[in-house]
Order: sequence, then C-alpha cells, then structure tokens
Amino acid sequence: MLKHKILFITHESALSGAPRSLLYFLESLKDSQSKLEIHVLSLKSKNPLKNAFREISDFYLDFTNVNIKPDYSLKNRIFHKLTGKPFQSERDIKMQLLVNNQYDLIYANTVVSLPIALELKKSYTQTKILLHVHEMATAIQQLTTDFQKNIDNIDFFIAASELVKEHLMSFFGCNHKLIRCVYECSEVFVTQNQPSIEPKEAKKVIMVGGAYWAKGDDIFLLVAKEVVSRNQNIHFYWLGSQSLERKTVNAGDIAKLDLTSNVHFLPHTTSPHDIVKAMDVFALTSRSDSFPLAAIEAGLLGIPIVCFEKASGIQELISKGGGIVVPYLDIQKMADAIIALVIDSNLHTQKSDEVKELFQVCKPTVISTEITEVLIDILN
Repeated sequence: MLKHKILFITHESALSGAPRSLLYFLESLKDSQSKLEIHVLSLKSKNPLKNAFREISDFYLDFTNVNIKPDYSLKNRIFHKLTGKPFQSERDIKMQLLVNNQYDLIYANTVVSLPIALELKKSYTQTKILLHVHEMATAIQQLTTDFQKNIDNIDFFIAASELVKEHLMSFFGCNHKLIRCVYECSEVFVTQNQPSIEPKEAKKVIMVGGAYWAKGDDIFLLVAKEVVSRNQNIHFYWLGSQSLERKTVNAGDIAKLDLTSNVHFLPHTTSPHDIVKAMDVFALTSRSDSFPLAAIEAGLLGIPIVCFEKASGIQELISKGGGIVVPYLDIQKMADAIIALVIDSNLHTQKSDEVKELFQVCKPTVISTEITEVLIDILN
C-alpha cells in the first residue's frame, strides 16, 4: 500500500505550546491514518536521543547542535580523493537524506520552522508546504526577517486563531482562501493532591507562562496593584519561568508597588493543573499570544478567564461566555472584571460552567480531526 510521506518540522522538542499541540496531533494521526508515514525533524531538543517525537515517528532526525562545517577527517579526505565528491558537513548529509525521502508534504510547525522547509522545497520542488502559524504579527516580525517575501512559496496555512488569520491577511497579504483556522489544543491532568497555597482564605488570581513581554508580566503587576488597592483579600500568583533579568525586575517592581504580601511567583511544579484548579480567576495579561495552552487548560478546569481584546485568540471563545474580555491594556477594566468575578458568586458559577463547556472544542480529539481533514484535502 502506497503511503503519503509527510515531514513534520518542530522548532523544538520541549513540550511548550506549539510542540505540545503538534505532539497531541501526531499521536492521534498515528492511531487513525495508516496511509500516512510520519517523519519528524526537530531543530532543537534537550534530549536528542530520547523524546516523545522520536518515539511517535516512523523516521526521525534531530538538528540539535548539528555541525555545519565540512568534515575534513582522514576518512573523508580519502573518500574525496577517490571520488572527487565535495566535502560535506553533518548538516549537508542530513539535508540530503531528507531531500531523498521525497515528501508529499512538509508541515512546518511555527514560522521558526519555515526557512528549512523552504530550503528543502528548493531541492525537491514537487513537495508542498503547509505552515502552521502559532504566532501573531509582532512575533512573526521578530522571529523572521523575510516572511513577507516567502509567502508565495507557502502553499497552505493553518492559523491558530481567527485573530492570527486576520494578521496573516492584513499585515502580510496572505490569501484568505489558503488559510484554515484551527484552534490549539490541550488536556488537563489533575492528581488527588490538594496543593496548599497560602493564604488559604484569600481569593486567588493566576497567570501561567514564561515571564516576558508577550505574556505581560509587567501588566500582571499593574493589574495586581489596582485590584489589591481596592481589595487586599485578593492575591495574585504567577506560575512560569523567569529569566534572571525578569526575576530581578519583577522583584524590584513588587517591592516598589508594595505588593510583597499579595503577589507570589510560584516555583516549578510537575502538577500545574492542581494549582490552577485551586484558583478563582485566570488573568490572561498577554499582549500577543495566539491561543495559549495555559488558558485552554484553565478553561477546561472551569476557571473563568479575563483577557484583553485583540491580544489573543482566547477572546474568540470568551466573548461567548466563560469570562470577560476587556479593552486592550486597560488596567482599570481588567481589575473591574477580576473583582466582579471574585465577589459575585453567582456570576462566578455561571462563567465557570460556561468556560468549561466552551473549551471542549479545544480538546486534542476535536482539533486533531480538524487538522487531519486539512492534510487529507491537501494530499488529495
């Protein structure tokens, strides 16, 4: 039986947002589509010899620390003298291996994966490129210097939200007919443990993600200041990594804003969903976040979400219920929304029920079916 070969390129094998969504999809694809051969190229991996992508693949290559300099070893010098063939680097050899596989489709997961997809297509022009865009315009402009000029070489797009689709069209002039919107997906894993989060009697607001400009850790502190100035029984928790720079800056701001008692940066945990489940509100303070998995997980746990308009695709669901959408970077309005959800138990219960129902569309089984339909349409 002839199989279609698809190369999935992931910019990293760490289970952050975009790679984790891809892994959920590949697991489903492996179970449901026997006519598809799954090849994976990881551009970066913490453990190149053992990771979930390697285990799920029919063929796997890793470019972590790949040598780009030609190999002038004695063996290769002799080979060169006997055959006249040019010296090759480790990367050259791996790239040729990929070209020889003659893929029907290259699935570039995130814009960071696009350059190598385009490089492969130059050597094997029959292949098509599907770019899964998990970034909004600002991030695309930061991560790629020549995205605009390469648009005509991309055959199809998947956008992680309608907002991402809008950015592709309005900022970069992409053809709307070539873009399919498919939301991100995630699951929740709650243990039997009941985390002790102090103070126990406080109302609790959380944000989850690495602390940097896109996630809005600075905005998080300003929102906390506004809320706490009105109600000191509300505490704020940030769960996610911090660079040394962000850690020192945030610590300084917390002290200067007199928030030491009410703002808490939590240490890494292997059971993040246990912590999120214990919260009252998820405050999505992101400036630019296509469809964050942490917000999906909060929604599936029934935690009402407050988010900014125009900042993430999450607003597309929250505008239907399950939380409150406030004007972009409006600190006062976000504080108003948080306090309303915290003090009005009926409103909180209503939004909790709504958000859990709305985010059922972001489960891996649903999203995997949608992406599979896109692949089959392209291959046919």
